[in-house]
Order: sequence, then C-alpha cells, then structure tokens
Amino acid sequence: MLAAGVTYYAFLGLFPVLLLVASVIGIVLANDDPLQQELYDAIRETFPGSTGDSIVEELEGAVHSAGLVGVIGLVGFLYAGLRATDKLRIGMEQIWRGRVDEPEFWRDNVADLLALVLLGAVGLLSLVLTGAATTATSATLRRLGLDDVTGAGTLITVLGLLLALVTDVVVFLWLLKVVAGTPHRPRDLLLGALFGAVGFEVLKVAGSFYLSLIDDSVTASALGGAVGILVWINLVFRFAFFTAAWTATLRRFSDAGAQPGPAAG
Repeated sequence: MLAAGVTYYAFLGLFPVLLLVASVIGIVLANDDPLQQELYDAIRETFPGSTGDSIVEELEGAVHSAGLVGVIGLVGFLYAGLRATDKLRIGMEQIWRGRVDEPEFWRDNVADLLALVLLGAVGLLSLVLTGAATTATSATLRRLGLDDVTGAGTLITVLGLLLALVTDVVVFLWLLKVVAGTPHRPRDLLLGALFGAVGFEVLKVAGSFYLSLIDDSVTASALGGAVGILVWINLVFRFAFFTAAWTATLRRFSDAGAQPGPAAG
C-alpha cells in the first residue's frame, strides 16, 4: 500500500505539470519556434506513438492561454506534489526506521516542499545536461565528418544513457538520504542508489517498449496509454521502496542497528 498512495498523487500531478510546462513554453519560448519544436520532439521520444502526440497537442493548445494555465498548473502541481512527497517520506521512514514520526503540519510541509523543489531541479538539470551533451556530441561528429561512421549513433546513445544514470543515482541518493531522513553518509548509500538507478533505467526502457507496442491501435493507444503510464508509475515507486528496503538490509546498516520495515505493497 505504500506505493499506491504515492502513485495516486503522482499520476494526479501529471496534468498540472503539463499545464505548467505549457505556460512556461508560452511565456519563455513564445517567439522561439525551433526551441518549442525541440521540446515537442523530446516529448514524442519519451512517449512514443499517439500518447506523445496527444500530450504535444494539449501543450500546443494551452500555450495560447499561458498566464491562467500557469497559475492553475502551479497550484495543482504544489498540491499533488506535496501530497506525493508526503506519502513517499512516510513510506521511506517506515522502511528505514520501522515507524513514522509524529505528524507536524509546518515542519512536514516545509520539508516536503524543499524535497520537491530539489527533485524538480535535479530532473530539470538532467534534461538540460542530457540534451546539451547529446547535441554537442552530434554537432562535433558532424564537424569532424564522423556522423556517418559506424558506431557514431551508438556513442551518442551510450553518452545519453550514462548521463541519465548519473542523474538517477543523485535522485536515489536524495530518496535514501533526504526523504528517508537517514543519518548515514551519502557514500554509504551509493551502492543502493546505483542499484536503484540501473533498475529505473530498465523500467524506462520497458515503458517505452510498451508504448511502442500499442502505437498501431487507436483504441489501445487511447486507453492503454493512460493505463500504462499509471501502472508504470506504480512499478517505479514499488521499485523505489524495494531499493530502500534492500539498501537498509546491507550489512553495513544491519550492523549499525538499522531495522527496515516492510517493503511496498
């Protein structure tokens, strides 16, 4: 049940996030069509098929009313994001300590807000670094006349994957250290963070493969896209809680008296 509560608010938060992104596009990129197109292309790569096309269409429609859309998106994102972070924190505390701290409104919401901002910053930095590194590598290969050389495309893919893994490790360190509120040093949690990062990349590949499978069917794309994303989010948080439980049972923490609670259900 730990993952179910986070999944509900995380899925709910997708819609205000889209509105917020559309607002940012409308305000910052209103007169820059190439940058808008790059963002749309990135969305279509992340969500293959008609699912990505539907998201892009909604974003394009919301760009024209950026101000109002931005306010609605921000309020919805803060509500869903804070609730999802709260459920995530409670689950991590239960796994690491076997108990949950007594609730305190201001302390908990400020901590959840800081954690949410940090996660958003890391996610944004990941997108920027991955995009910039991939673009720079492609441009360099073109200037050197090596873009048609066998293996050039593989090099770009591997570089993007490595950058994604580095970002994922940071996110899982954030989960295990900041959200769970553990006293352990980040380097002691690094093995668990690396385990989580690799597993998350596998889930990303599986999610993209699933969306590509339902691309040819209009009915499957309409219904299967949303259901697939919901199931994928649930699997991600189940795996996140499993990673925390696995990390807490490592010898270095068991010897220190850590008492992990139940894994996600």
